Amino acid sequence: MLATKISRFFYDIFTYLVSPLLIVHLILRSISDRRYTNRIAERFGFYEKHENDQTIWVHAVSYGEVNAAQSLVCSLLDENPDHQVIFTCTTPTGSALIRELFQDKVINVYLPYDLKGPVKRFFEWAKPKVAIIIETEIWPNIYHFCGRKEIPLILASACISDDSMKKYSILFGLFKDSVSQGIVVASQSEEDAQKFISLGAKEDRTFVTGNLKFDTEINFGSSMDVNDFRAEIISGRFSWTAGSTHDLEETEAIRAHKLIKEKIPEALLILAPRKPERFQTVSKILDQSGLSYCKWSENKDREIKSDVLLLDTLGDLLFFYSVSEVSFVGGSLFDIGGHNLIEPAILMKPILTGPRLENVQEIADQFQSNQAIIIVRDHRDISNAILELSDDNQRYMQMTENAKQVIEKNKGSKEKILQLIRPLLDLH
Repeated sequence: MLATKISRFFYDIFTYLVSPLLIVHLILRSISDRRYTNRIAERFGFYEKHENDQTIWVHAVSYGEVNAAQSLVCSLLDENPDHQVIFTCTTPTGSALIRELFQDKVINVYLPYDLKGPVKRFFEWAKPKVAIIIETEIWPNIYHFCGRKEIPLILASACISDDSMKKYSILFGLFKDSVSQGIVVASQSEEDAQKFISLGAKEDRTFVTGNLKFDTEINFGSSMDVNDFRAEIISGRFSWTAGSTHDLEETEAIRAHKLIKEKIPEALLILAPRKPERFQTVSKILDQSGLSYCKWSENKDREIKSDVLLLDTLGDLLFFYSVSEVSFVGGSLFDIGGHNLIEPAILMKPILTGPRLENVQEIADQFQSNQAIIIVRDHRDISNAILELSDDNQRYMQMTENAKQVIEKNKGSKEKILQLIRPLLDLH
């Protein structure tokens, strides 16, 4: 207990010493995305007043986690009409998606930095009856305040990577105290459950509920019908989408597309960078690529005749996964660790992905063992796989059916998590 208090004391000193750097961080991020300078007060625990004292707090760090939480939040709203849902995140893209999905049905604010003062102000303002954190964000002060104020905290679809375990072990005593504050852990897998138990979570409060992403509800940002888009906008051309791409992956996709065009001259590449701040950078890469391209933001509702369509808007990726014949999911060729493989699978699209899949390893392993994805390592692999799928309808259909079977087998996480949340709401 004394060691934990000492660790907490030094943690508080450290966080306040580095707090000026947080402002610098926001300024630097705003160079590529001006939205980082908006609502800075919220990041330090200052919010506009709200009237409802019956609140449920849900936190999802960024765009991917917000999307995963969508169906759970919808159920919470439907089942608890007398409660106000406060939905927090930490990034502008996450906040924009919350606004797009829920409009004024939830209170959409940024979670404050894990500084003692801002965290205290947040809890005094939010007054949550229950706190739900999607996947895993372990913040000592936030967890500690949940424990002090006896606010039930559920880690939903919780997971911990091996790298995170190493980081948490540096301040093991502090994190052990954090995850033992009456927390309910709804983990993605048995392995994740054991990791949380080793960090101090109570065994009788740790459950395996699966991955919320398997319960994803597909809502297209575009109002246009998929078949109409294919017929009228891309004139029935063969198309493939490289989604959630990062640095260097766009170059590999462009190289792959040049090889594909040698066999399918009318082919269209739909290129969707993961981060909005990279739209301009990718545009410059395309300027030098030798391929013609247009931006979706400037070309909506007009026929696309270019070699590449740059998807430079938010919320439209799922629509374009649905439009195209094959999906490559980025963040996987180099050192990012992979992104959501489930969305294109739900849309019945064959999936290509790189070998770096640490962030989605369990899902990737299931897809791979069921022959539902193709692992590619460079532009040559990408082009070869796409050309083979374009010629082999039987393999195309078998991959999509195999992926569907994996999804159906893993559905049900949302209901299991709701079963853990409902009694806690009844107690309050």
